[in-house]
Amino acid sequence: MLTQKMLDKAGLTFVIKGDYTANDAILYIGDQQELVFDGGRIDHVILVGRHSKLEVKDKKPVFGKKVIIRGVWDIVEAHDGWFEYEAGKEYIANQLIKNMLAFSNDATFCHLYFEENRTYYFELPYQGNAKLGDEFTYHINGKGKKKRHYVEVYNDEYAFLRIFTIPSNTTITLNNTLQMLPTNVGAYFVFWEYGKENVTIEGKGTIAGDNKNHFYTSPYAGSKYYGEWGFLFRCFKCKNFIFRGITLRDAFGDCLIFQGSHLPNEYGSRFADGLLMEDVKIIGARRNGVAIGARNVIIRNCHFEGCGSEAVKGTAPRSAIDFEPDGLEHYPEIGNQNVLVEKCTFKDNHRDVSAHLNNLIDFGHIATIVKDCVFTSKIKLAYAYWMRFENCYIPRLHNNDDERSVLLHAKNMEFINCEFGQWDTSIRSKVTTKSTNTYTNCKFNTKKQK
Repeated sequence: MLTQKMLDKAGLTFVIKGDYTANDAILYIGDQQELVFDGGRIDHVILVGRHSKLEVKDKKPVFGKKVIIRGVWDIVEAHDGWFEYEAGKEYIANQLIKNMLAFSNDATFCHLYFEENRTYYFELPYQGNAKLGDEFTYHINGKGKKKRHYVEVYNDEYAFLRIFTIPSNTTITLNNTLQMLPTNVGAYFVFWEYGKENVTIEGKGTIAGDNKNHFYTSPYAGSKYYGEWGFLFRCFKCKNFIFRGITLRDAFGDCLIFQGSHLPNEYGSRFADGLLMEDVKIIGARRNGVAIGARNVIIRNCHFEGCGSEAVKGTAPRSAIDFEPDGLEHYPEIGNQNVLVEKCTFKDNHRDVSAHLNNLIDFGHIATIVKDCVFTSKIKLAYAYWMRFENCYIPRLHNNDDERSVLLHAKNMEFINCEFGQWDTSIRSKVTTKSTNTYTNCKFNTKKQK
């Protein structure tokens, strides 16, 4: 039996050489005290760190399945192999994942390794009302219809929809799979990141939502079902995030949304700054693969497949990449600035790119550059400003109404060395006389991709 009295008497180091239980008691590890596992393990305990340290000398698991990690720990790295695990969907791994994240904290750097040959099945703990959208307040729009204030889903009142949070100054090496179990709730945030900084998620692993097996149950059966806020990563006004090598897939909404904050009760700066995505696969997002409203963004050598398609019951905007800073009209500082997308590949998306108010019309210079991409689906540009496409093949452009007069509501757009697979040259003539869009060394009505 491990007791608080034993820990308090141990001084700066407590060595665990045998198997211990605490009968689910809360035990506090002292300030700067180090817990050392050397041949033993512990279970049925809530361990609370107070700037505490940890050393694990064993290669086998040292934490049982009934261990909860809390508090503040000052350790350089943690490994998922420290924790006992049971293969199969019956073992819900929410607490194991939370335990790993608890070893990091916002103030100091920690590297978390998910490297064991495991699939972690996790769930949205909330099993209540699937019709959450009807709880939000509304106003009557000009057409006499209810307009719900869906921004309310981000309020702390709905914190029960947030499953995990990665602290600032954390690197995660992910070489296994985190798989969400199905829910019938149309909103969830697998990783809720608000104001976090200096986070890296790298490796060959996968983070998957539930869209493939989502419960489309009554009263939302079939096409009448609604819901689009099932995010793998919902990042509000975050800074310096890196995604490298991993796969994000099967989100009920967006795999990643990285934007400034348009929340009404905001304090401090609103903008998001610094996102790097390299060699990432984005597959089967029901709404968007990624949605961007930030400064200093690079999306390079990424693959987007099946986003927004009929096969995944796509919901608008139904795009692999969506440039759409929510709330830009009210908060101009959250618009896209210095954004680069290059050398990405696309397959079977409903749209490959969409943009709505990429930045305000009076921004003054190019804010977003898309280059060296071969698109295979149409591009939607509606009220899109200050974008440049270079060395791209574009099968078709269209606007909100799916018309071919595609750029009458898009201005300050540049197309350089691009080929267009479907284009009405008479419409192009009208566009060039009525707006500031330019076409340099472009080819129109080409039948084959580059």
